[in-house]
Amino acid sequence: MKKYILIADDSDVIRSIVEQTLRLYHYDNIISAQDGKDALEKAKSHKNEIALYVFDVNMPNMDGISLVKEVRAFDSTTPIIMLTTETDKAKMMIARDNGATGWIIKPFQGNKFIRIVEMYLKQ
Repeated sequence: MKKYILIADDSDVIRSIVEQTLRLYHYDNIISAQDGKDALEKAKSHKNEIALYVFDVNMPNMDGISLVKEVRAFDSTTPIIMLTTETDKAKMMIARDNGATGWIIKPFQGNKFIRIVEMYLKQ
């Protein structure tokens, strides 16, 4: 059974806010990664156990769009939410074309974020 939410963001503050928001709504199985490479290693080591990915777009070592491509090579169905300050429609389209399923603009409201998380986890 898939049970983890994998968060990848190079900002300690954003990772902490996302984790706290998830825990507030009783999502306690969280895997945290500090950049794309770290997230890819963790995604591979927990293959078939991840229910949802939340990736920042702009990260060092591997950006979120490259990370989506890499994850889609071995996981074609798990939802991927992109979490970013980017409002660039072209980047959103590139992310979607590569397999991202959702987009949340930072800063976000906790209840809106959770509604999106729940929508994807209930699929």
